[in-house]
Amino acid sequence: MKLTEIDFKLLSYLYHNYRESVSKIAKETKLTREQVEYRLKKHQKEGLIKQFIPIFNYPKMGYEVIATLFMKFDKNLSVGKKGKEFSEDKNIISWGKVYGRYDVYLVAVFKNEKELNDFISRLLEDTEDPVVDYNVIKPYFAELYPLKMFKHKVKDYTLVESDFKIVKLDEKDKEILKSLSADGRVRLIDIANKTKISSELALYKIRRLKYEGIIIGNRIQFDMGKLGYFFTLVLINVRHFSESNKKKLRDFANNYEHANSLIFSLQKPNCILQLFHKDEKELRLSIEKIKGLFKDEYIDIDILPIGEDEGKIRTLPFL
Repeated sequence: MKLTEIDFKLLSYLYHNYRESVSKIAKETKLTREQVEYRLKKHQKEGLIKQFIPIFNYPKMGYEVIATLFMKFDKNLSVGKKGKEFSEDKNIISWGKVYGRYDVYLVAVFKNEKELNDFISRLLEDTEDPVVDYNVIKPYFAELYPLKMFKHKVKDYTLVESDFKIVKLDEKDKEILKSLSADGRVRLIDIANKTKISSELALYKIRRLKYEGIIIGNRIQFDMGKLGYFFTLVLINVRHFSESNKKKLRDFANNYEHANSLIFSLQKPNCILQLFHKDEKELRLSIEKIKGLFKDEYIDIDILPIGEDEGKIRTLPFL
């Protein structure tokens, strides 16, 4: 899909500011209201914009364990059969196909280690679609970066951190979060009507949820294939995972135009970098740049091409 300069300008601004009114979006992008409304509807209808997604801080909501799971099934058809189950599970935020050593990846959240262990046990006890190999990555640090293809500098989002305090949420807070999770551009009046509170109180609560760090940002889920991009996970294991080497990786990921997210883990691999790229040449160049960071040290690198998220991303599967 070829984007015009107007499309590029609009999507660049919308990526982290889609909650704003059409009037303000038009003013900031120097477009007319009609241009904004037309192109917004067009990109949604064509599937370029798949979803407007709030970014939540799960540990502050009482879900302290965030995990990425890779699984290999005994049968090739198992991924498709398990899709509906993955899309409805109370712990799974998103899932997609992996091309290579594993068949599928899951991104999931859990209240504690016991809930994670029970989840894995259920998967392994399935005799109809047996899992023959798996790997669980539990980040102690994770960052999400803006799509740098838009040349729109926005701060990164820290998704996992060691120092946090659980925020108490009432039922109205949860209803508001569920509404935003279902549609990030839902109107304030619709949130108020659904939660049976005034618009003023709804706005106050949303601002409080942002102030408390429950809502930490916004982003759009694009169909990257329509933009001509692929996703690859680069699994890196650095033998000497010192603070200086972590800083190297964070600086690289924060500034590299193809980096989308970064994870640090206590187990192997101790770093996972997600890249988006147009072709194999761009991917090879990225790998060479990563190797160049550690030219005097020993590192292991594994590459996992992945598909886009299957179905809808459920940012609050537990609510």
